[in-house]
Amino acid sequence: MHLLRYLGEISIAGILLGGTLVLAQAQTSLNFDQVLAQIEANTRRYTATVPSFFCNEHIVSEEIHAGKIKRETTVDAVFSVKRSASQPNVLEESREVKLIDGKPAVGKKMNMPLTFSGGFSGALAKFLSSDHRACFDYTADASGLMPQGTAGFTFVARTTAGREPDCASIQPGTTGKFTVDTASMQVTHIERTAPTAVGNDKTVLGTAAVDYALVTLNDKSFWLPTTITAFTTDSSKAESVHFTAHYSDYHRFAATATILPTEQ
Repeated sequence: MHLLRYLGEISIAGILLGGTLVLAQAQTSLNFDQVLAQIEANTRRYTATVPSFFCNEHIVSEEIHAGKIKRETTVDAVFSVKRSASQPNVLEESREVKLIDGKPAVGKKMNMPLTFSGGFSGALAKFLSSDHRACFDYTADASGLMPQGTAGFTFVARTTAGREPDCASIQPGTTGKFTVDTASMQVTHIERTAPTAVGNDKTVLGTAAVDYALVTLNDKSFWLPTTITAFTTDSSKAESVHFTAHYSDYHRFAATATILPTEQ
């Protein structure tokens, strides 16, 4: 996943270690490693089986100074996710921009305060990966505020993560949280916040989040993004940039063929 201009590469490893988690809503008790294993199995299944598809994308990107919008760009596009023809289990994202600020986009470049990519093609595989087992400490959300049928978790980058080769891309100070549907162990929300220096300014914080929902493609169900948000906040200058994208009207790519009679 990438936040362009401000954040660079986002790396979130979502793993659950040690202890026992009691999921009251599901009336069951699961070990953290069991939860992780089920999440990873779901992610592998998605990557291996989701067909190429497209959907509507509506983006609002804003630059805000002292609480007021200084610049805003809206984009309407057809967003596509296609299975790579040359690399197994690789998903490639693209968008065909139709409107920019409500006007036809023919010949125009998409110039937004903040842009974002990767929420469909690799977010869960990257964020909830046991490859990053040594990078984070995890705890269950004990606030009691989670909706029925869900369980929440928070994570914090370990201070020793910088010494682990698998954690080289994890910024010190990274924190985050994610939510799972306890019946299916599908991730419904994930987000992370990390200190993100812009030049010599280390007061900038970057946050990115993805919300997922069940989507049907040709009678098969997949958990796909419905909303992606990202923003940076510069606390020293009271400035921020925001990106919000909504996805709807999913369709599977389909092709038709016509068989003609052989010429005699």
